[in-house]
Amino acid sequence: MADLSPRNLKRAGGAVAISAVIVGAAVALAIWASGDAGEPVAAPGVAPTTIDYVAYDGPDELFEAHAGRPLVINFFASWCAPCRAELPDLAAAHAEFGDRVAFLGVDFQEVSEESAARLLFETGITYPIAEDADGVLLQEIGTLPTMPTTVFVTAAGEVLERHHGIILADQLAERIEEIIGAP
Repeated sequence: MADLSPRNLKRAGGAVAISAVIVGAAVALAIWASGDAGEPVAAPGVAPTTIDYVAYDGPDELFEAHAGRPLVINFFASWCAPCRAELPDLAAAHAEFGDRVAFLGVDFQEVSEESAARLLFETGITYPIAEDADGVLLQEIGTLPTMPTTVFVTAAGEVLERHHGIILADQLAERIEEIIGAP
């Protein structure tokens, strides 16, 4: 007959808990390996493999290209964890405000175009992307090389704010409302 003393039950419970964790980890690993765990799986040819970069010869040309319209510029990189965290909020803001505000993502000193394409696909970014491989555009806009950086530009081409670090959804919405309302 099995020993059902409290001490043995406690040991058995611990063993069951450890077994459950091991099984859970094994199942999670199997799901991840199959591509079903949060990583988008698309039919061949659907997921982007390249990015169509928009080229700007410095901030003056960039601001002129968007003259008369407020602009949100987000500098990001696939190697930047905070960038990954905030990009879905930027995608949502673009969906909400994109008819009144231009959005531009700037791929900063990227590891590879494939990494950037995967990140943009996973986070739902659909607005235009520019490349800043050497970091010159970020410097010319007058900001520190910190990732992520979001720059808010009024319709008149004036930089309202240079936000360093992750920007929260409510902060993003507030700044966008400010650049929409700026003269």
